[in-house]
Amino acid sequence: MVCQYLEDLFELYLLGAASPDDAAAVESHLQSGCAGCLAQVHEAGLSLYFLCLPAKPARLDPKLKSRLLHHLRKK
Repeated sequence: MVCQYLEDLFELYLLGAASPDDAAAVESHLQSGCAGCLAQVHEAGLSLYFLCLPAKPARLDPKLKSRLLHHLRKK
């Protein structure tokens, strides 16, 4: 039941838009090692990444790209 509730929060959590209580619930659950939710957070991160890609090729600031990839790997 907890996993189903949290599934709706993963994208908001990754964007930093979840409420503090929801963000804490997601973090606590992920730290418990739920493999299914960890995989879903990874997928949510990839989805957000691809949604943010520009329609035309563009040169991203290397520091910004590095920070984004680092942040996604930590999740």
